[in-house]
This record gives sequence, C-alpha cells and structure tokens, in this order.
Amino acid sequence: MTKVGLITVGQAPRSDVVPDMAAILGGDVEIVEAGALDGLSREQIAPLAPEGDDEILVTRLADGSSVFVGKSKMIPRIEAKIAALEDGGVALNVLLCTGEFPRLRARRPFLEPQQLLLGLLRAMVFPGRLGVLTPSERHVPQTIARWRASGFDAHVAPLSPYEEHDPAAVRRAADALRAGHAGDRGPDRGADPGGEPARGPRGRGATRPLIP
Repeated sequence: MTKVGLITVGQAPRSDVVPDMAAILGGDVEIVEAGALDGLSREQIAPLAPEGDDEILVTRLADGSSVFVGKSKMIPRIEAKIAALEDGGVALNVLLCTGEFPRLRARRPFLEPQQLLLGLLRAMVFPGRLGVLTPSERHVPQTIARWRASGFDAHVAPLSPYEEHDPAAVRRAADALRAGHAGDRGPDRGADPGGEPARGPRGRGATRPLIP
C-alpha cells in the first residue's frame, strides 16, 4: 500500500479536511498525518506568533481552534515533519497550506498547493477579475501583494476557513467580492498588471472567479 504524508502547519489530525481527501485517494493509499505544532500547548505556540513583516499563517489546532503563526518560524518545523515522514516510508508528502513558501527541503516528491494553484490559474482563462478569499483582515495586504507579484489583478476579501458554515460570514465575504468587482467584465477588468487576460478557475457553484 502506498503511503502519503499530509502535513499541516498546525496540529494533526485534520478531521476537517483529511477524510474528504482520503475518500478521493481511495483505499489503496495509507494516509499519514503530521502537524508542525503537534504536541505543543498554547503557551509553547505563543512565541511562534508573527512579528514585524513576517508573513502571517493561520492554522487549526487539535481542539478545533485556530492560531496565527509566523511563516519564517514555521519553515524549520515543517521541514522537520517532511524529513520524519520520509524516514517513515512515505512515497509523497503534501503540504496542507496554500501559503507561498521558499523551496522546502525534501528528498522525495513534495506537493505545495500554492504552486499547483498558480499553474492551474495560468492554464485557464475567464472574462473577469479574480476574487480571492484570505483567512483574516490581517492577511489582506500580504495576499494582495503576493497575487500581484504573481501577475494577477485580484480582489481580496477576508473569510476564515473555519467560518465556512457561518452564513453571515460567508455573506460578508460575498458582498466584499461584489464590491471589489470580482468577476466584472468591464473594459478595465480581467487584466493583470502586464495586460494579459485574467486567468483562474471558478469555485464550485460560484458565478465569479473565486480562489479560497
């Protein structure tokens, strides 16, 4: 049986996402979960909070709560989990985070969602402005900068992934995307800073280009 490692920035198990992934992967794949914050208490996690201009990551703890951590502080911990799972015999590791990371050390195949997402976006074309959801207001400036650096004129709105079942929160995010003209087809929309057509997939059931 093939072993696949799923690494979260927070704490394993990720009962909110992994069961759905396991159903897709099927019974021939053994999933091994690991979290960069596994075994740490709130007090031990506190020093990992973002400081200065460090990129903010939000992640889930084992008790279902969420926490903000600094990306630079998490990189060594993530790389340690990659190495541990590789030593345990996984054929592939997957990072359960869409943040943008420098090249992480890995001896076996390693998938980063952000890189896969960018490849998909650049392979697709839609007539409208890209809408992007980011976990919190604190994330908005860094998320705008990241997407612009990648060549996308995206409108960014905050919505925590842990609020997806809160109708009021979802409604606020939808209203913010509309206010930012996500999906508009006007003459100045749908172009990146270099003048290329906007690219991106449409979210399931969405009527506008949407990236969670």
